[in-house]
Amino acid sequence: MRARVTTMTGATTLATVSTLLLVASALAAVTPAGGGDHAPARVARIERVEIGVEDGAGRWSRPDGTGYSNDVARAAFAAAGVEVQLRVLPYKRCKQLALAGELAACLAMSREPALRGRIVFPANPLFVFSSELLVRADEPRPRGVEELPQGAAVGTVLGYEYPETLLRRLRERGIVLEPSPSESTNLRKVASGRLAAAIVNSDVVKPAAWIAECAGVADRVASAFSVGAVPAYVGFSARHRDGRRLAEQFDAGYREIVRSGELARIQARWTPAPRRAGVVE
Repeated sequence: MRARVTTMTGATTLATVSTLLLVASALAAVTPAGGGDHAPARVARIERVEIGVEDGAGRWSRPDGTGYSNDVARAAFAAAGVEVQLRVLPYKRCKQLALAGELAACLAMSREPALRGRIVFPANPLFVFSSELLVRADEPRPRGVEELPQGAAVGTVLGYEYPETLLRRLRERGIVLEPSPSESTNLRKVASGRLAAAIVNSDVVKPAAWIAECAGVADRVASAFSVGAVPAYVGFSARHRDGRRLAEQFDAGYREIVRSGELARIQARWTPAPRRAGVVE
């Protein structure tokens, strides 16, 4: 059987040599220096992880996935080489999934006895809030829990954490806690007289006055007093295989965004301007 030989033209030869050179360059780029014939190529890898965020925490975390807390979490993880995908859902559900290990993390969570050993809290909180009690603006403002009517109904949010000292004082006073899906709902109930007061978790990014304005009752409710300074964190699941490691990566990234000034820039973007009549963000 006669072998068949095809002769290349000059143009074909040049194209073939060029192709071989490109392949050789590509192989050299992914082979470590001194790695030998069997050294594995080193390829940069970006880790991806899904975390839960609340669907109704005002400027901290909004239904569309935007919010101060979400931006801080994204930036800190990105600085640590982790890309996060946010799953937006009600806070109670977010918390349940993290406790079950079905989500690596949920934000924003605060320490409470029921979470001990079940949620891993990083060293750095997302923010620190106080719990503020709001009452009807046309009624006397209590200066503390002891001045609330005994047996009065006070609105809370399903699954939210509050200062333990506040909860204990409310129980001792015989206050009935009535949970609802959101702080805005509770403030509207206060304005209509269906609740004696509502607890709003607030800070400079999410002031209680802003929540009242969004609820459409800014002129019908007023702040009575506030309790506590409670840190709120990305809460990492102790049952999730990556929970503890991700908490360490978050802390490393958080330190970096503090150093670079990114954290301050995020806070500046989300801190609301002084109230303007008739304007609600």
